Parts: sequence; C-alpha cells; structure tokens
Amino acid sequence: MHTVSCDRRPFIQSTCCPIVQPQTDDAPHRFPLFCTLYKTGETYHHLSITNMPSSLSKLFKTMNISSSHRDCHSNDSITTTTQEIGTSSRQLARQQSEPFELVRPPKQLNINPIIGRPYNQYYGYAIPHDLLIRFAEKECPEVLLERDHKSYEFHAMMRGREFISTRSGFWSFDFKHCFNPRDGSVPPLWFEAFMAKYFKSGNDEMRAVQIDIVPVFTVCSEQDGSFEKRPTREQMDIMTELIGYAPQWWVCCDYDFN
Repeated sequence: MHTVSCDRRPFIQSTCCPIVQPQTDDAPHRFPLFCTLYKTGETYHHLSITNMPSSLSKLFKTMNISSSHRDCHSNDSITTTTQEIGTSSRQLARQQSEPFELVRPPKQLNINPIIGRPYNQYYGYAIPHDLLIRFAEKECPEVLLERDHKSYEFHAMMRGREFISTRSGFWSFDFKHCFNPRDGSVPPLWFEAFMAKYFKSGNDEMRAVQIDIVPVFTVCSEQDGSFEKRPTREQMDIMTELIGYAPQWWVCCDYDFN
C-alpha cells in the first residue's frame, strides 16, 4: 500500500507563482517582470484621491457626495413612512376603541314616583320577551333547554342576551322596562296614570289608562358614568345587524336608581 501525502496549504498558494524578493542590486536584470509589477503595486498603494488628476478627484468627490445625500434622503423617507404608518395605526386603534357618537336627549321634567326624581332615559333596542326567545332559537338553539322545561323561556332569553354580547364584544348592557309610545313621545297622561297606579291614587278612570311598556336592551343611559362607557361604533353595528333594527332613546319607568 502506498502512502499519499496531502498538501494542506490553501489552493491559491499551490497555484500561484511564488514571489521572491530580490536580494541583490542586479534584481532588475534578473527579474525584469517582477520589478515592473512591484513598482506598479507600490505606485497604486500610495495613490490617493488627493494625488489624482483634479478632474478625477472632483468626479470621485461628487460621486461620494451624491451617494451620501441619496442615502440620507432614503433613510429620511423610510423614517417618515414608518412614522406615518405608526401614526395611522394609532389613530385607527383609537377610533375603534372610542365610544360611538351619540347626542343625549333633553332632560325629563316628569318625576318618576319609584325613585323620586326625573325619569332616566336609556339608549337601546326594544326587545319583547317573545322576540328575544325566537332570536335565541334561531341563533343558538344548541345551548337551549328542552322546550318542556319549566325554565325554558327564561333560559332562552338569557342565552339570547349572551349571544348578542359575545358577538359584539359588549357586556355592559342592561334590561329596563320603558314607555313604548307609538309616535316616540311619551304622552303626559301616561306619566299621570303611572303615578296614580303606583300610589293607588286618583280616580278609577286615571288608573284604567293603558300604558304600553316594553323591555329594552340598553347599552347606556343619559347619566355621565353610563354615557361615557357606551359601545364603539363597530360594536353598535354588530348589535344592530343581529337584532335587525336601529336603537333609540327610551324613557325608563322601572325601578331605576342609576
């Protein structure tokens, strides 16, 4: 078996011609090509932009300045674009988290006999019990009890409310019983009749007045604390789409101490 020795030197060293430094004064005569290359290399090594002809020097300086300005403007452009994107994102996030625009109604002057002060007003959707039950049966039937269960209707209403809150992401709602006038304005007679019914006062005719009352899925009231916590525009749009009609202001005739 023959042993083969391996040369571990880099490939470039084994393929290039060796350069030998001339040791005597007759090197130019013995190595004319080497001296020519050596002098050329020395000249190139000491050459700088200040040693170049004025035209070349100016050209290189102009190129360097242009490149520097271009890089500077490019960085400024990138920084500006990044800042604009960041500002737009923050503005969008702020808009999405802000409560939707809503104008409060005029204050009620009539006194609610239950609370001893003017009636509170709420913004929301009138949802009668039977409508809420049908809504739950349509949107989330898989979570409802058996129809013959004694708590079926109450349970269905609760699941319907939870479905609306889950889909919209808004949980600070309440249910209030409110006056439900046909034309949107509560008749003065209703306030008098409600007072008579509550205190069991007045004549029989007054107590016999029919007052239309409806459960309202409320999202806020006119009171400062509740009004400031109203939903966002996106949340309101989702609730309106689910329920099928727009919300409005309602006069509450419930045990309302907000």
